Amino acid sequence: MRKIATLLVGLAWAVCVAANACAQEARGQLIVESKYFSVYGERDMDAYALLTKLNFEYLLFGQPAAGTPGDDLKTILADSIDGLYTEISDVLDIHVYSFHGTIRLMPDQASLSAMFKQIFNTDFNERAIYYHEKSTIYVSYPDISISVLGHEMAHAIMSHFFVVPPPSRIQEVLAGFVEYNLRKKRGDLP
Repeated sequence: MRKIATLLVGLAWAVCVAANACAQEARGQLIVESKYFSVYGERDMDAYALLTKLNFEYLLFGQPAAGTPGDDLKTILADSIDGLYTEISDVLDIHVYSFHGTIRLMPDQASLSAMFKQIFNTDFNERAIYYHEKSTIYVSYPDISISVLGHEMAHAIMSHFFVVPPPSRIQEVLAGFVEYNLRKKRGDLP
């Protein structure tokens, strides 16, 4: 009897590990885990590639946590993403400290469109989208930038702050305001 129980526990553990591995594979490889986001991408995407792609100015958007060395690329990326989230919260004057979502980097816009078509059965030609039901930002990796990521983070913040998320037109105006502020702060505007 004890051997059967041990066998069943072992089998349940193996099924759980396999299911977790399949779920991990479906989301891609974990690039970094920060306070506010888990970032997943394809196998060739890593912290350095994402930092380079985003052209993060580390001291502008993130500060190392107290007691951490801050020179590890994953730490810099995590701190920068959390700093960007905090910056957007300040611009909106909406703070959701308990939020934790996912950023899923898609290989290209065609992959993002195909995923969107599969979920919603409609065409999608944008570079990024925030999907509230899964608390996930889906973004085309070649098109990612601080302003694109900031725009989608703004949707995440608004969607989790209000009991009933604001209508999409209002969200787009506020997310556009965030994007404008990020570009202005970085000197991308005349």
